[in-house]
Amino acid sequence: MTSTEADLEHPEKQPIFNLPWIIPVLIGLMVAVHFLRVSIISNELNYQVIIEFAFIPVRYVHAELLELSPFAIYWSPITYSLLHADWTHLLMNSFWLLAFGGVTARRLGAVRFIILFLVGAIGGAALHYLFHSTELSPMIGASASVSACMGAAMRLPSFSEANFKGDLSKVRIRSLVQALTNRQALTFIAVWFGVNLLFGTGIVDATGSGNSIAWEAHIGGFVAGLFLFGFIDRIFREPKDQSTADFS
Repeated sequence: MTSTEADLEHPEKQPIFNLPWIIPVLIGLMVAVHFLRVSIISNELNYQVIIEFAFIPVRYVHAELLELSPFAIYWSPITYSLLHADWTHLLMNSFWLLAFGGVTARRLGAVRFIILFLVGAIGGAALHYLFHSTELSPMIGASASVSACMGAAMRLPSFSEANFKGDLSKVRIRSLVQALTNRQALTFIAVWFGVNLLFGTGIVDATGSGNSIAWEAHIGGFVAGLFLFGFIDRIFREPKDQSTADFS
């Protein structure tokens, strides 16, 4: 009996919901940070947290901000991803992190998934900076990192194939060319970009509050995940496992 026949005869052996531990730990960290900010510390200290850890584009050229927090230019392109505007913002990012972070973490494992998360945050901050380099408004939220997970997921096999094979660490990932010529992936990318442009540019108010959405950061994170997933996937892999991935 082949492994394919065995899988078909014993589908119960395939996990329906296989969530890597790094995902709830990361969500728990974001929840703890937000709870601390909104329920424990003072408004003055919360303001200082924003100054220190949010991504503020103009701080790179603003002398007073640089003097106020000289080292924030190094960590804020990452730490902003752990801060959120409100519980709704946090819950939305957590939901999408469960959906797309779960499947990419199943492939990458905890360490490489954290690298992907950080790369997404940096990519989002970089593109946001290109469009808003003189703005004082702070950017916060894990949306860019979550978008990187979405972009990375485009490099994985279809969900049906991934679930069928069970262990995502052993499947062959799509090359960049394959991802960009796959009908399902292209449809998702087109819809995703369209939705971000509609909500991000203000054509549609996603929150109903008039608050702006950092759509450039979403796109920066998505592109970083899509293009760099192959390199991240290769990190720490044993030579015998290299055949399971396609990095072109």
